[in-house]
Amino acid sequence: MVDSTIHTLSAIFAIMSGTGAGLLALFFWRILRESPFGTVIALLSVTMTATIVYHVILFILEPDTVLFATIRSALYTIVAIFLWLVIATHQQIKNSAVEG
Repeated sequence: MVDSTIHTLSAIFAIMSGTGAGLLALFFWRILRESPFGTVIALLSVTMTATIVYHVILFILEPDTVLFATIRSALYTIVAIFLWLVIATHQQIKNSAVEG
C-alpha cells in the first residue's frame, strides 16, 4: 500500500473518473445497442471496469503475486478482443457503405 497523500488522492481521482467514464459508456451503449457499435461499447465498459478494479487492487495489495499476473493477462486479453472487435466493426461498416 502506498502511504503518500498524492498517491491516495490520485487513486481516488482515478476511481471516480473511471467510474464516470464507465457509466457514460453504459449510457451510450443503451442508446446504440442496435447499431454495429453496441457490442464495441459494451466491451469497452467491461474493459474500463476491469482496469479500475485492477488498479484499485494494485494499490491495496502486493504487486508481485500470481493473482496480479492472472488479472493482467485477462485484462490484456479483453483489450485485444476489444481492438479486434473495433477493427471488425470498421470493416463491416466500410463494406456495407461500398455495397449500399
